[in-house]
Amino acid sequence: MKLNRLELSHYRNIESLELCPCDGINILYGDNAQGKTNLVEAVWLFTGNPSFRGGKLRELTRFGEDEARLKIRFEDREREQEAELWIDGAAGRKKALLNRVECRTAGDLNGAFYAVVFSPAHLSFVKEGPKNRRHFLDIAISQIKLPYRNYLLQYEKLLDQRNALLKNASKYRNLEQNIEVWDLQLAKAGTILSIFRYDYIKKLQTLSARIYEGLSRRKESLGLRYLSTVFEGTEEPTAYDTATVEQYCRKLKESFQSDLHQGFTGIGPHRDDLEVEIEGRSARVYGSQGQQRSSVIALKLAEAHLLKKAVGEDPVMLLDDVMSELDVSRQDYILNHLKGMQVFLTCCDISNTMKLREGKVFHVEGGHLREETAVDSPPEEEGCPCICT
Repeated sequence: MKLNRLELSHYRNIESLELCPCDGINILYGDNAQGKTNLVEAVWLFTGNPSFRGGKLRELTRFGEDEARLKIRFEDREREQEAELWIDGAAGRKKALLNRVECRTAGDLNGAFYAVVFSPAHLSFVKEGPKNRRHFLDIAISQIKLPYRNYLLQYEKLLDQRNALLKNASKYRNLEQNIEVWDLQLAKAGTILSIFRYDYIKKLQTLSARIYEGLSRRKESLGLRYLSTVFEGTEEPTAYDTATVEQYCRKLKESFQSDLHQGFTGIGPHRDDLEVEIEGRSARVYGSQGQQRSSVIALKLAEAHLLKKAVGEDPVMLLDDVMSELDVSRQDYILNHLKGMQVFLTCCDISNTMKLREGKVFHVEGGHLREETAVDSPPEEEGCPCICT
């Protein structure tokens, strides 16, 4: 997957901008608050996912403007394509076009353009609560397994309906018996999501552990554990069958009184967690800033590898401020071993990227872009392990 051209109009602090990147590593450097992350974010939106920075659509339009327009030309293994996004900030609407055909929703771009993003905001994946870790899993799996997105939306709708019943329990007679109809549908969707997640984490564990080992020069190990509120303590589900769904239903029945008291459903994929461990200890509790950052980078690079394996080509890598708080050896590992991928890398200090073997350099200032001298290509170092093998 290669991005050939990016055009932005009235997007955040950018009035008008065109970017023609190279197929390798593209460095976007400049001071803070100049628009580097805005460029990375704009590319990410074409995956069909919401911004990794959160916020409202109104914030994506340039101050004083009602509408922003984004356009890319990209190529996969078969052909060159184009996609457009029209963001109506005043109305809070987003319209997407793929090859000049309007999509039903912007989410329908999912499966057309593939990318993996890392930003400082993703450190919350390790530092904060389970919501961010679940979000990571949902985004990563939905790019690999397109039906996952629909199952997730179905599950969330059923969950809202069950929670509405619990909150208004006084209006219903024999709720415990009548809610079983909703429990069965919720259990079916929840079982499917759990199977997808268990399978993905098993693959993610193998790859991320290998990558983290390279980042730490074999001094530390990374581990992952999926903490299921439904299947914890039992054999993990590997196939969708009646017995597994019935097990889920029994768990819902057991938690009914607690759910009724709280007014919401307390078990299921929406309450599960992914435990990240370094040397067998919680990265959230015991990990240093550098270790936490390295663990997220390892997970993101592993995500990219799994995405490539699933779709047959490399995703576009979006690395926003990835170098800060990493020592020299970890920086070298990242910079010199993103082989075969198109990369967009932002930084404030361009000296951190001087060991790159090839690429383009762009200076970003005040929402404007200027291409500078290309990065030289020194001879390849020997004996340095590659993360992609």
